[in-house]
Amino acid sequence: MARRPATPWPTAAGSVFFGGIAAAATLSRAVRDGRIRRLAQGIYSADRTADPAALVERNRWAILAQLVPDALIADRSAANNGLPVGGVLCVVSSMRARDVILPGLVISPRPGPGPLHDDLPWAADLSITSDARTVVDNLALSRARSDRPARTLTRSELEDWLVTKARLRPAGWLDRLRERAIEVAVELDRPDRRRAVEELIGSVAGTRPLRRGAGRLLAARTAGGEWDPACLDRFDALTRYLAAIPQEADLPPGLPPPDGDLDGTLPFFEAYFSNFIEGTEFSVQQAEHIVASGEIPANRPGDAHDVLGTYRVVSDPIGRATVPTDAEDLLDLLRRRHIAIMSGRPENRPGQFKGQRNQAGSYVFVDPALVVGTLVEGFRRVAELPPGFPRAAFVLFLVSEVHPFDDGNGRVARAAMCAELSTVDEARIVIPIVLRNEYQTALRALSRDGRSELYVRTLATAWRWTAAMPWHDRAATDGRLEATHALIDSTDAERSGIRLELP
Repeated sequence: MARRPATPWPTAAGSVFFGGIAAAATLSRAVRDGRIRRLAQGIYSADRTADPAALVERNRWAILAQLVPDALIADRSAANNGLPVGGVLCVVSSMRARDVILPGLVISPRPGPGPLHDDLPWAADLSITSDARTVVDNLALSRARSDRPARTLTRSELEDWLVTKARLRPAGWLDRLRERAIEVAVELDRPDRRRAVEELIGSVAGTRPLRRGAGRLLAARTAGGEWDPACLDRFDALTRYLAAIPQEADLPPGLPPPDGDLDGTLPFFEAYFSNFIEGTEFSVQQAEHIVASGEIPANRPGDAHDVLGTYRVVSDPIGRATVPTDAEDLLDLLRRRHIAIMSGRPENRPGQFKGQRNQAGSYVFVDPALVVGTLVEGFRRVAELPPGFPRAAFVLFLVSEVHPFDDGNGRVARAAMCAELSTVDEARIVIPIVLRNEYQTALRALSRDGRSELYVRTLATAWRWTAAMPWHDRAATDGRLEATHALIDSTDAERSGIRLELP
C-alpha cells in the first residue's frame, strides 16, 4: 500500500501557512502534485477550492505579521477600524518599504516611528494607532491614484470621522484628544500640525468656526441635523441594489391593485396582519368587531386602538396613497400616521420622535439625537429609485432601520411602503401571519448582513400573494386565507414545513 505523503502543514478549510514550515523542495513538490497551492511568495494553502482573495482576507492579520512583523496599522486604515480601504491596507514599518501584492489585498507600508506608548494592540501581536495619532497622521496630504484611494483622509473625511467618534465617546473626550494629539505631533516630529489639530478638533467641539467646505456630517451636526453614518451606508447599499434589481430576483415588473383593494376586505386584513406582526393578536372575528363597531374592549383598550387606528390609516382613500414630496413632508407624514395609529397609547407619545434608544434584542437602532438627520439624509436616496416597488422597499427599510418612535414603527413603516405602491396604482404589500418570521428575518439580515436579495425576495412573495387574493369577495377571501396557509402561526409553520402558497 502506497504511503500517504507527510503533510506538516494545516489542511483545514480556509487555512494558510508559510514557507518556513517545510523545506522548499517539499513545498515545490506538493504544489506540483496539487496537494497545496501557492498564494504569493512564501504563502501557501492546502485549501484548493476557496477563492484566493477570501483566503487572504480570512488570514489577513497572520499574513501581515509574517510578511511585515513590525507593521503598525495607520493612516486611512486606522481610521477605518483597522480594515483595508479599496483593497489597500496602510501600515507603518521600518522593515519593509515596498508594497506587498496579494490576492485581493495590497499591503502598503511607509516609513515612520513605531508604536507610541498609547498606540493600541491589534490581532497577531500587531498594533494600530491611537485616536490621537490617527488624527495627526491623517493630517498629512496624499493623493489618490487611479487604482487606489489616497493614503490619508481628506480634511472633510477626517472631520466626519471625528464627529462619528465623538458621538461614541464620553463627555470630555475631545478635550483630552486635543491635548494628546498635540503631544503626538511633537513626538512624531511634526509640530507644524499643531495648528491644524486645534482647528480640526475645535470645529468638531464647536469652539472654532466651521470652515468653508467642511465635512457634510460636521456641517449637519453644527446645524442640528447630524445623521448615523453606518445607517446611511446600509441605505446606500440597498439603493444600489434596488436601482438595478437583478433578473434572478424574479421581481414582477408591476402588479395592478386587486379587486377590492379599497372597498373590499383588504384594508381590514392589512391592518389586522400589520398589528399581528407586532404582537397585537386578536382573532379575526374580534378585530372585525372592533373595526366595524368602533367599540373598544375594556380589557385590551390599547391593542384595540392600535388595530382601529391602523385600519383608519390604510383605508383612507387619500391618505393611504399620499407620499412625501420632500424631507420635511416625510417627517410630517410619519408623525401624522403615528398619531393616527398610536392615539390609544398616550404613554408612547403619539407623533413625537423617540427620546431614548430602542432596540430589538442586541440590535440598537439609531440614536434619538440622530433620528431627524438620518431620516432626512436617507430620504434623499428615494429620488434615485424608480417609482413603485423599489421606492416602497426602500421606504420600509428607512423607517424600520431608524425606528424613529418609541413604539409603532413597524406599522408606520408598512403604511409608508404601501403608499409608495398605491400612489402609482400598484398592488399594496400585506405580510400574512405565516410570513411573519421570514419577513422579520429578512429585515434583520438586511440590517446586519446587507442581504438585499433576501429582503426583496421576501417582499416580492408577499406582493404576489396580496395581488392575487380575491379581496372583493369575503367568502372567497376566507377560503383563500385558509388554502394559502396565511393565518398559520409562522413558528408553527416552520416546524411543520408549511409555507405561504400563492392563490
